[in-house]
Amino acid sequence: MKKVKTYFLIFFILSLSLFFRLINLNWDENYHLHPDERFLTMVSTSMKFPENFLDYFDQKKSFLNPYNLGFNFYVYGVWPLVFNKSLAVILNFDDYNRLTILGRFLSAVFDFLTLVLVYKIAKLLFVKNKELPLLAAFFYGIAVYPIQSAHFFTTDTFLNFFMTGSLYFALKIKKSQFFKNLVLSGVFFGFALACKISALYILPLILLIILAKTVFFKDSFLKIFIFSLLTYLTLRLTNPYYFQSVSFFDFKLNSFFVESIKSLTALTKPEAWYPPAVQWINKPIYALLTTTALVGVGPIYFIFLIFGLISFFLNFLKNRKKFFKENIYSFLIFSWVILIFVYQSLSFVKSIRYTIYLYPYFAILGAMGIESVLKFLKNYLIRFPFHVIRYTLYVSLLAWPFLFITIYFHSHTRVAASKWIYQNLPPGGIILGEHWDDPLPLQINYYLNQPYQIELLPIFDFDTKEKWVKMTELLNKGDYYVLSSNRGWGSISTVPERYPLMSKFYQALLTNNCQKQKEIAGVCYQKIKTFEPYYYQFIHYPDDWIEETFTVYDHPTVMIYKKI
Repeated sequence: MKKVKTYFLIFFILSLSLFFRLINLNWDENYHLHPDERFLTMVSTSMKFPENFLDYFDQKKSFLNPYNLGFNFYVYGVWPLVFNKSLAVILNFDDYNRLTILGRFLSAVFDFLTLVLVYKIAKLLFVKNKELPLLAAFFYGIAVYPIQSAHFFTTDTFLNFFMTGSLYFALKIKKSQFFKNLVLSGVFFGFALACKISALYILPLILLIILAKTVFFKDSFLKIFIFSLLTYLTLRLTNPYYFQSVSFFDFKLNSFFVESIKSLTALTKPEAWYPPAVQWINKPIYALLTTTALVGVGPIYFIFLIFGLISFFLNFLKNRKKFFKENIYSFLIFSWVILIFVYQSLSFVKSIRYTIYLYPYFAILGAMGIESVLKFLKNYLIRFPFHVIRYTLYVSLLAWPFLFITIYFHSHTRVAASKWIYQNLPPGGIILGEHWDDPLPLQINYYLNQPYQIELLPIFDFDTKEKWVKMTELLNKGDYYVLSSNRGWGSISTVPERYPLMSKFYQALLTNNCQKQKEIAGVCYQKIKTFEPYYYQFIHYPDDWIEETFTVYDHPTVMIYKKI
């Protein structure tokens, strides 16, 4: 009976996780509304397979190399793109739309496989606890940010899978299977690097675990050498375009890649005035913590995560020597999680996107937390039916993921807004949009006979007189003004010291203050329609503080204004 229950739970967790990740992969109805995904699709469709195997490794000849396709600014690895392209060619899906959908499907599959690794890692770390691995898998399966990422054809879920896999095989290293697992750990880490260079963040942890499993000091050099060699060989095979030369013995990095990383680093600094980075200028240190707690995993999940972390370190403090000896790998992993999270919180860009590879360990901590809470409640609430408490807590964890996925059961807000515009606004009108955002209406096939003139406001330009001459001219010229997301007002309003007039204008616009708008631009726009994510009907998180990574791509709030 116990086995039947276990099998049922496994089936339930796997089915629920797949459902969350595979529901409506064409969530934007082929309008390609994720800018990074759109860029990767453009690179992928431009790729061509080399005539022979040797040309694949030739950085100058291969048309799988983005730098040979006119994409001189490219900071990702190419393996996910090449893998997706290969399957697309085999399945005859090699076109702009189907290539993206296939990429999203693969992203969902790799994130699902990460869940399997979470289960296996928890099993290795807590050998005596039979329930915790299943709970950890459940917690990863319902984590909202991985669910959202699984709907995007980006490199993030591929990266997460291979980083987690490399750690898993490092944990499996033992005398009987020393070589096999060390090789697999190195291979997986090579694949992780071939997805994104940020895989390097987990390297110190993996090396520490390998060293911790080494009995004799002299053996540590051999293990590190084997790991490094396999990583390098795998990387050379899966992404030879990181390197300048075809020679396996030339370690020099590709100059285009180095310049791309330098440019990205320069753009993501406060002084750069790079529009996507404006949102981070005045973000407090706790911004990443808040975003993770409220949307990344959800408040209830986050509470259990914190309880898990507290209970683990309290147990460590009670009996350090014995606990450290038995739980050294858990201690190293959770210490690394805290260090990386603090580092990202102190960085200028505090994006949850840069912490996706921490979510497997958030899941394990969440499982530990709910176990400790249930243990406490069982001891102090003896008279109350314990199974009712247990299942109430489990169900409460499902509230946020089920609310979130409602966005995939309804039209994307930009698509719905576009249809409304075609149906309700007269053809030939001038509609104002904003630079660095997708203007509306989108080109919907059966409304092509109702064109509009689209003009873009230079909202992210310096707040100079010249900018406002152009702004005033366009605002007076326009008939309607569409805010297709919070990309502009959500960022600019937080830095009034940089955008004094633009911040005041947004404040007047969002509050429908006609007098203030006329003082600034000599014209007034009044809101006539709003399109919000479906779950806002049940719970409303204001969009102005949540980072663009979470809101803008798949569920932005769209507001339509009419000139009075």
